[in-house]
Amino acid sequence: MKNLNAIRWHQVSLALLALAVLSFARPLSAQQNWNAKVGAETPSMGRQALAFLPNEVWIHAGDSITWTFNSDEIHTVAFLVVGQPFPPFPVGCPGFSFGTATFDGSTCVTTPPSVKGTTFTVTFPTAGNYRLQCLVHNTMNGNIHVLDPSVALPHDQSFYDNEAKHEQHALLSDTDHAMDSDMEGMKAHAGDMVSVRVSAATSRLSGGSKKLSPSSGAHMSAIDHVTVGVGEIVSTPGGVQTSSLVRFVKGTVTIHAGDTVEWGNNDPEEPHTITFGPPPQDIFNPSSNVTVDPDGGLRAALNSPSDAVHSGFILQPLPDQPGLPVNSNPDNAIALNPTRFRVTFMGPGTYNYLCVLHDNLGMVGKVVVLP
Repeated sequence: MKNLNAIRWHQVSLALLALAVLSFARPLSAQQNWNAKVGAETPSMGRQALAFLPNEVWIHAGDSITWTFNSDEIHTVAFLVVGQPFPPFPVGCPGFSFGTATFDGSTCVTTPPSVKGTTFTVTFPTAGNYRLQCLVHNTMNGNIHVLDPSVALPHDQSFYDNEAKHEQHALLSDTDHAMDSDMEGMKAHAGDMVSVRVSAATSRLSGGSKKLSPSSGAHMSAIDHVTVGVGEIVSTPGGVQTSSLVRFVKGTVTIHAGDTVEWGNNDPEEPHTITFGPPPQDIFNPSSNVTVDPDGGLRAALNSPSDAVHSGFILQPLPDQPGLPVNSNPDNAIALNPTRFRVTFMGPGTYNYLCVLHDNLGMVGKVVVLP
């Protein structure tokens, strides 16, 4: 006959062992490290995904997330506190965290502006819902939902990996064709140039009051247009993302002496510059040889390829991102942010130009001026 007391003790021992395993398992599950990405780009670096990938994650209190920067465009991983003004990205909280940090909602945490290969791990000890922000791009954010360890998580790491791939593909491939354009921005094809031949005596610049000056000979003055970047803002329930083409679209222009080229920024997020010659020390503001047209567009003239001029930032107003150009207007009561830059080329030659913010990504162009 079996010993009932021994059987009961064996059963109790197994139960205690099971409880012990469970008691140790919960803290282990609540100390998980998750992985996500910051930004993405095409091999040419021409298209940039200004996005956290994915931009919404559910974790347990005590867990951490490691973000890996995945593009040559600068970004930050930042968590602000409630009521904190949006800080300029060169300043930080003020100050920056490197490598690892802890965020519980009481003190701002941010990386410095960082590029491909950088990693940053944040531990979240306190349950709550926290806004993830890039300080460089105000339309790049996400949400981190930190739950009590007793609450089941809705997704695992493989789900987030798939979400990141899906969001990256959607941003870089332009699946809705809203940003169709020449990817390299440097190829000139027949019919690509938007060139308007007009009578200098009767025509005016778009929105302005200054008449075009006729050039010598039978050739009449012209305006050629170059698109300075293209962008599209999209969103998920977790936050906002932007797809940006950082190229001068049809950036190689052939004109005649006396003609004018107008650059216009079509990106809702990224500022750009049109810079001939070496980058100036002050990249935010136009150089001293730039004037303002009656319609608010910027204007300059170059006599030879050795001349230099800098547009400063041309961009849409960014009311909640202070510290960029001094011509930003936070309340948008007056349109002070120039989005157009016009240059008249007086002498023949090849004029090379670039965007000082994105030339490392290949955002360069040239104007070939014929006699």
